Amino acid sequence: MFSGIVERQGKLIRKEPSRKQIAFTFDTKGWEKPLKKGESVSVNGVCLTVISAASQKRFTVEAVPETLAQTTLGQLKLRELVNLERSLKWGDRIGGHFVLGHVDGVGRIVRKKMHGKSFALEIEVSKNVLEHLVSKGSVAVDGISLTIQKISGNKMNIAIIPHTAKVTSLGRKKKVDFVNLEADVIAKHLAQWVQPKKEDRKVGM
Repeated sequence: MFSGIVERQGKLIRKEPSRKQIAFTFDTKGWEKPLKKGESVSVNGVCLTVISAASQKRFTVEAVPETLAQTTLGQLKLRELVNLERSLKWGDRIGGHFVLGHVDGVGRIVRKKMHGKSFALEIEVSKNVLEHLVSKGSVAVDGISLTIQKISGNKMNIAIIPHTAKVTSLGRKKKVDFVNLEADVIAKHLAQWVQPKKEDRKVGM
């Protein structure tokens, strides 16, 4: 589990396909405590397992076909920067909201509007993600905990402050770029309780 507060950015330095999987190696500025093999880490909002950690500055993760199909990881290019966050520890302060690292879908940026040093992004969202979003609610965009300004049709608007633009990948995003989206886990669980199950609907017919 994560909080959506990006700790570091990492640079993709190696991308190795193996059968249908891909191993990604990232270089970072280093961690206070080095990553360990088997540890979970969020890469652009995707929870992955560290399969190798050669040093404090370099680690490798592996993505299976399902993950590659449902996220933007397969589109990463060498030297591209990604958002990184280590999993939460018991007692850690939660600065954002609970993020599982289980991406619900990919969104497409359709508009980027500057407001001085800040900017707003309008993101096109698929129906299965949209049904769990609410205005002023939380959403993880490439692993970043953000507040939804408004929802209009199949699009949502989010505001990016200068600090977030500087320390995350969103500062480099532009129109037509794709991002990983994860709806608030609480909203998803509530939806499961509130919406009648298919079996219940059939019984009532």
